[in-house]
Amino acid sequence: MPKAKKTLNSKSAAKSRPTKTSPVKNDEQTLLDFEDFVSRQQAPARSPRGFLTGFFLLAIIVLGALLIYNWQSNRPAPELRFKAVYLENGEVYYAKVAREDALNIYLDEVYYIQLQEQLVPLDEEGLETETISVPILLKRGSELHQPTGWMQVNRNKVIAIEEIGADSEIIKEINRQKSQ
Repeated sequence: MPKAKKTLNSKSAAKSRPTKTSPVKNDEQTLLDFEDFVSRQQAPARSPRGFLTGFFLLAIIVLGALLIYNWQSNRPAPELRFKAVYLENGEVYYAKVAREDALNIYLDEVYYIQLQEQLVPLDEEGLETETISVPILLKRGSELHQPTGWMQVNRNKVIAIEEIGADSEIIKEINRQKSQ
């Protein structure tokens, strides 16, 4: 008679297996480890582009701060002094330099000298007269077109700028005209 096969129920099969972890459990653990690995985000690698971008951004900020500091330090002092501004066409303006930029110089309280013809008697009886040119200091704004505000002078046309001494005849005449 044939022998009956032994059938094992699941409990008895588990007992009969070796105590090592089953291959199914290893596969499940490996799969979980793989999913955990895939779901993790890697830390972004630091590239040279990020470093260069940060460096250039910092450089722009520093340069901007220097430009603002330079712009504020070039502001005129509250009490401006009169200066003689010599132009290449021979004209000279006596004014306060209100502001300067790369292209222009802005003048305030502008004066200039104009020659006027005056008759001078030669003899005591006044029969003969001579015409002489007399320099007169005029304030800008009294011209026919009556300019107002600052006078803008192209920097390329300026030959020199000199500060006028406090005891000069020009300052004395300016102060005399202001007091009238």
